[in-house]
Amino acid sequence: MTYQETDTIIALSSGQGRAGIAVIRLSGPKSDDVLYHLTRKKLPETRKSATRWVLSETGDKLDESLILRFKAPASFSGEDMAEIHCHGSPAIVEEILSLATSIGGVRHAQRGEFSQRAFENGKIDLLQAEGIADLIDADSSAQLKQAARFVAGDASGKISEWRQSILEASAFLAASIDFSDEGDVSDDVHAPAIGILDGLISEFGLAFEHAKSASRVRDGIRIAVLGKPNAGKSTLINALSGRDAAIVSEIAGTTRDILESHLIIAGVPVTIADTAGLRETDDPIEAEGVKRARSWSENADLRLYLSRADEGELTRPSILADQDIWIISQIDRVESFKSDFGEDIALSMETRFGFDELKTRLEAVVMKLTQSSEAPTVVRLRHIESLTTGLDALMRAKSQLIEFGDVDLSAFELSIARSALDQILGHVDVEDILGEVFSGFCVGK
Repeated sequence: MTYQETDTIIALSSGQGRAGIAVIRLSGPKSDDVLYHLTRKKLPETRKSATRWVLSETGDKLDESLILRFKAPASFSGEDMAEIHCHGSPAIVEEILSLATSIGGVRHAQRGEFSQRAFENGKIDLLQAEGIADLIDADSSAQLKQAARFVAGDASGKISEWRQSILEASAFLAASIDFSDEGDVSDDVHAPAIGILDGLISEFGLAFEHAKSASRVRDGIRIAVLGKPNAGKSTLINALSGRDAAIVSEIAGTTRDILESHLIIAGVPVTIADTAGLRETDDPIEAEGVKRARSWSENADLRLYLSRADEGELTRPSILADQDIWIISQIDRVESFKSDFGEDIALSMETRFGFDELKTRLEAVVMKLTQSSEAPTVVRLRHIESLTTGLDALMRAKSQLIEFGDVDLSAFELSIARSALDQILGHVDVEDILGEVFSGFCVGK
């Protein structure tokens, strides 16, 4: 079926299932027609709520609902819009949707279509649209706060500032190109552009640094729990998760695949993985588990390595980075254990010794990995790719000016950098990514 952009769309915007209240949303030129068709009474003024009975085709009363109207362009989508707040019975919702779509030119909305119309009508840019999607999907307070900044336009404002700076640099170059034969124009009129480029290159670099933290907030932290068989990895996972997520057994090699558990640490979503015990083995299945454990840990943001207190000579594993945590576990197995091996944590899950210290240490590391001194400007892969394109162009533009004095090529590179920023905001042709962006939305958004 081919849909028309002038169609009026309707969808349930609140959660699916039975609830006290359901919110049904309309957008398009026939929004008022739908409200009148459903209520058959004079409609309230815009932005003023009113109660109306929704009537069946035969005039029977179905539900007393609250209705709201919004006129274009002062609405979320930039079109005429309406909301119906009815009782949250699936039967009532289905009946209202059916009555509305019986009108010609009114149809069910596609995924993300309300937000896509807002984008196409200039109410939001693409960064804000993606922020809305992240806001809806937020599982933690950190994700919520970060997504809200994108929806509010903080990142969009910063990118617009960068774009303006590129235009200013381009103006200096244009003056050099267009008026270089004028007697009162200096030969080095483009020199201030170099200062602007230096500032932009520095800011782009900082944006990449902040993007690492922002990406971890959005996608979550990955923590790998490593160690030899029977080091207490599964017991630790269960204690951190607050449930029996992993099988605990004295039999070496019980864990053979990656077992992921999900929790929130310091307001950030964390995926923590129980892995196969690291050892040489002739068992092909266990060997594959060890291989997967090493692979998962290489891509993890943080590694916890457990060494049993009674396993013999204890030294910090070479695979650990500075921020990783070396834990000497099961210290209750060694009489009068002395903490003098340079470990980060000495732990006994039997007595819970060191467990609170470990949790505090984990919170500190997670906060360090996700906190940034400034609000992020880019977070998704497409943002980072476009910003990389822009940074490369800025550096080439500076090189053309300093090394070759080529103003024309420098101006061309600046146009590439500006286009890269426009790509992030969605101010250029981005049809190839719109489907991907909005397909991740719920139907009513």
